[in-house]
Amino acid sequence: MAADDRPNEKSVRHSASPPVSNSDHDSEHDHPVQARPRTVGIARSAQFDAPAFERAITDLLGACGIKTDSAHTGRTAQRVRELWQKRLLGGYDLDPAEVLGEGFADERRDMVVVRGIAVHGVCPHHLVPFRGVAHVAYIPGGRLHGFGRIARLVDAIGHRFTYQEWMTRDIADALMAHGKAAGAACVVEAEQLCLLLGEDRRGDERVVTQAFSGEFERSAQARNEFLHAISG
Repeated sequence: MAADDRPNEKSVRHSASPPVSNSDHDSEHDHPVQARPRTVGIARSAQFDAPAFERAITDLLGACGIKTDSAHTGRTAQRVRELWQKRLLGGYDLDPAEVLGEGFADERRDMVVVRGIAVHGVCPHHLVPFRGVAHVAYIPGGRLHGFGRIARLVDAIGHRFTYQEWMTRDIADALMAHGKAAGAACVVEAEQLCLLLGEDRRGDERVVTQAFSGEFERSAQARNEFLHAISG
């Protein structure tokens, strides 16, 4: 694995034993689990309109009773537009399949875990971001992928208007559909500003979401090994 393909996040390779059969559960999955096809996040129907966005921010400041031509706010519209266009919504300009790439052929079946990937998205209900970390794992189905590629896949999926629940599922499904994984898992722990800013909140709430596909969905042993690997 090339050094520049490895992010700064803690990466763990964890050997997974063959999944233990559970007749009560496996009988419901006699056929391979297919990735759930749907749009990643909330679909965008047009390209980002930078001039219109800056006008909207100027109008927003005016509606709040704030002068827009002061030393403090003269470039606010531009700064906010750059933040939203490049960072908060930058995932719309990235194709998850292209970001992940094809990887390279390898017959190993050992679980690969990348934990602590910084992640953020934008709640479409209140237009405020949520932020946290994603722990991602896959069991190779004939191909291995660079660690940095996996981190960038999380960015491509998360930097959109989306919900934490959707993001978690979309990451796991992308590894199945684009990464040809035999199994994929994702856990996201995040602070939701729309929750933290609500009335009578202590300000320390966290939301944890989980998604499992393929062998992780069929095997309790695989899920437990993944959860143990990220528990440290």
